[in-house]
Amino acid sequence: MTPAKITGLVPILQTPFDSTGLIDTEALRRVVDYNIEAGVDGLGIALASEVQLFNESERDQLLKTAVDQSNGRVPVVMNTGAIGTDLAVHYSRKAEELGADAVMLTPPGSKVASGNPEVTKQYFRDIASSVNIAMVIQDVEFAQVPPAMVAELASECAEIVACKMETPPTAPRIAATVDAVQGNIEVLGGGGATFLMEELGRGSTGTMPFSSTPVEFAQVFKLYRSGETDAAGELFNERIAPLCHLVSQSPAIAVEFHKQILVKRDLIASSSVRQPAAQIDSHTQRDIDKLLERVIV
Repeated sequence: MTPAKITGLVPILQTPFDSTGLIDTEALRRVVDYNIEAGVDGLGIALASEVQLFNESERDQLLKTAVDQSNGRVPVVMNTGAIGTDLAVHYSRKAEELGADAVMLTPPGSKVASGNPEVTKQYFRDIASSVNIAMVIQDVEFAQVPPAMVAELASECAEIVACKMETPPTAPRIAATVDAVQGNIEVLGGGGATFLMEELGRGSTGTMPFSSTPVEFAQVFKLYRSGETDAAGELFNERIAPLCHLVSQSPAIAVEFHKQILVKRDLIASSSVRQPAAQIDSHTQRDIDKLLERVIV
């Protein structure tokens, strides 16, 4: 097995719904094409895709549609984390069966796991041994994977090709992880890419933002990779940072906010999200409208 390489710009897809609340697969296909044509390095399905609110049939439909539309042009990463090891193994094997190039998992986050590092490590080992595709470790504030543990697991499991480090503050988390893994795996940022420039400056090799602004992110990456770091930072601050700033004030509205961007770009018909969800108040919606008029071109 030669695991897929997960690095660079890997947006997490937002899931569009039709007027009846079902997954709008045609709109999803447009979002997939829009991202690939913008120059992304991969696509992800994860919490920002609302998978935690989907039944198994919907999870499968979402992944199958993304895999079919991407048609091998970029790798597709599927979040298969779960509160229990057996369920995570089930999700991971299903993702492989449906054509995912990689699975991504947070640790269980339970009191048992958080209080015993060996439990967390065994969780990842068991899942790595159950699939024949690449694996990405996801570290988040509510379910952390310390940099030293990431390095240890990566040295043991050939399936682990990357990690997504999101425990804040993310810049020092990225730096510590880069030092720990010594180039053995890719180190990516997340958190909506709010601190992308700081993370890149500390050795991150990519990020997993929302799928609403791939053109802007691709331009930033192109400039940064060519050594034009100041120009990359200026573009980020002009086109992406204002979006991150708005969401940072109300993180719970992030998914709907980014769907509004996709609506403005005529890629999806509705910005509706699965319930229960935070409601955007009139003041915030006014701010969103003004921002999108200025930033999204």
